Amino acid sequence: MAIVQRMMLLDTAKCIGCKACQVACKQWHELPADTTSFTGSYQNPTGFSDNTWTYVKFKEYSDLTGKLNFLLFKNQCRHCVRPKCQPRNPKGVKRFTNGFVLYNDNCTWENVRLSSAEKIWRDNLVGDAAKKAYTIELFTDACPFRVPRYNDYLDKFVKCDFCFNRFGGEYSVAYRGANPTTACEMTCPPGAIQTGSVAEITALATARYKKVRKDYPEACLHTGGFGRTNVVFLLTQSASSYGFEPNTRGL
Repeated sequence: MAIVQRMMLLDTAKCIGCKACQVACKQWHELPADTTSFTGSYQNPTGFSDNTWTYVKFKEYSDLTGKLNFLLFKNQCRHCVRPKCQPRNPKGVKRFTNGFVLYNDNCTWENVRLSSAEKIWRDNLVGDAAKKAYTIELFTDACPFRVPRYNDYLDKFVKCDFCFNRFGGEYSVAYRGANPTTACEMTCPPGAIQTGSVAEITALATARYKKVRKDYPEACLHTGGFGRTNVVFLLTQSASSYGFEPNTRGL
């Protein structure tokens, strides 16, 4: 059977900020809740953690008339075609032909590659905790989106895994034409999350872009800004309005 390369479309024109995707991710991966507090924003939690692999980002935006709006998008690992985290930890980071970028049990802070200068700097730090924290920061910083987090209990880096174990095998879940899908797509009430083959999602994203652009002239399709990714965003405003880098290439 031919391996299907998977892609995900996150349609911000449909997103209602309900955070059902956050809950579904935690439920499927059996992740505990984070202790949070109100920060003055509807966004909660405020970012990634070892127990939060995806979250809905709320960004305030004033349009040309001065009206305040929320720009919403689901933040997660982009599953890059050429993941920049992989050279930092080649033993622990693997990209598969189906498009998933996964961290295995070798994705530990001890296996992070350091340059000669970085090794000297780390060796001069006092205490194992400081050396560990420095190395973890180097790996996280290798990701343009600063997605990876370190789970001390598992003793490895963690992030969104595209629900890889739902695509075939005993955990395969049928949805939308008997096709397996991620937990976040299955739970999304307005259908703002779509997964499928590269050909399917490219066609869907292009069609949605043409339709959405009629109501949102600044709408654009965004594929990461640091190289092509397997997660595509349909944005209702410019990439910079969401805090994104400009695209480096199209779909």
